[in-house]
Amino acid sequence: MTVRLAEASDAPAVASVHVQTWRAAYRGLVPDSELESLSVAQRTAMWERAIPRGGVWVGLADDTVAGFCAVGPSSEPDATFQLYALYVLPSAWGTPLGYELARAALGTEQDVVLWVFDENPRARRFYERLGFRADGTVKTETIGGAELTEIRYRLTGAAA
Repeated sequence: MTVRLAEASDAPAVASVHVQTWRAAYRGLVPDSELESLSVAQRTAMWERAIPRGGVWVGLADDTVAGFCAVGPSSEPDATFQLYALYVLPSAWGTPLGYELARAALGTEQDVVLWVFDENPRARRFYERLGFRADGTVKTETIGGAELTEIRYRLTGAAA
C-alpha cells in the first residue's frame, strides 16, 4: 500500500473510485436513479481540474488507485481546514488504506471539519476513530429528490 499526492494522470482512476464508492456506500440512502446516473467521464473532468490545485491524495493497492482523499481550506467560516472527500473501494474497507490517506492528507492540521451523512454509520465510526467529533452543526442536502441530513464533524488537535 502506497499513499502519495495525486498526479494529473490519476484523474480517471480517482473518478472511477469516486463513482464506485458512491454506488456502494450510498445504496439505499441516495436514490438509485442518482447513483446510476453518476458518470466516470464527468467525474474525470472534475478531477482533472481539481488535482492540479493540490490537496488530493491517492492510496494505491498493488499499484492501482484504490482510494483518494481531498482536503483544503475550509468553506466554513469558523474552521481553517476541511476534509472534502475520502473514499476507498469496498475491497479496501476494513484495511488501513483510509486511515493512511487521512493521516497523509491531514498532516498536522489542528482544526479540520468535514460533513458526513447522518445515516452513514460506517463513515461516522471511521471519522470518530480518527478523533473527529460531531460539533452540533447540521444541514440538509437534496440529492435526486431525497433530503439527506448531514452532520458536521470537527477535529481539534493533530490527526491520529
